[in-house]
Amino acid sequence: MSIAVGHRQSAKRAQIASAARTLFLTHGFAGTSMDAVTAQAGVSKQTLYRYFPTKVALLGEILYGGLGKLVLDSPDLDRVNTLDDLRASLVEFSVMVTHSLMKPEAVALVRLVLGEAFRVDELRKAFRDALPGQMLVRTEVLIRHAAALGLIATDDPGLTTRMFVGPLMTYVALDGFLSIAPSQPPARAELERVVDAFLAGVEVHP
Repeated sequence: MSIAVGHRQSAKRAQIASAARTLFLTHGFAGTSMDAVTAQAGVSKQTLYRYFPTKVALLGEILYGGLGKLVLDSPDLDRVNTLDDLRASLVEFSVMVTHSLMKPEAVALVRLVLGEAFRVDELRKAFRDALPGQMLVRTEVLIRHAAALGLIATDDPGLTTRMFVGPLMTYVALDGFLSIAPSQPPARAELERVVDAFLAGVEVHP
């Protein structure tokens, strides 16, 4: 496959996904037909089904594009050498996650996916991998690094990771996609207190 062909296919895939995202967020998953997607995207049915054989596959693509990219960046471990560095990294991650996932469009996407996720196993797994799963993986890399440097003490990095990610998810869930009122991300100072409380339980004192 040539680079030009690869770019065209990527662009076409993004074009279809963008059209479907608009329709899903406006009319819901059940209220959007594949015919409507072809019309909105300006493609043929043959083209649509070549890229996305099912509507679930299309929603999964939108899910990964809309949520996965928010938390996929790996931590810069070269910049984490002291406890202060670790604190700064955790605070920045907390701010990025909560403020990104509590934007109105992200909240709408999560609500859309959850409306279908418990009826479709494939979509439920995609949601887990795109949101909480990626947060856990990304954070555990940092936790293991900090433990290897002797900054924190843990005999179970996976559990320690959950101890940090759990409070962040309460903001995203309770004050975000489960909230009746418009979502309002927590203030940076509040997230700093969350990080400090976490570190107080795991940091190694000289």
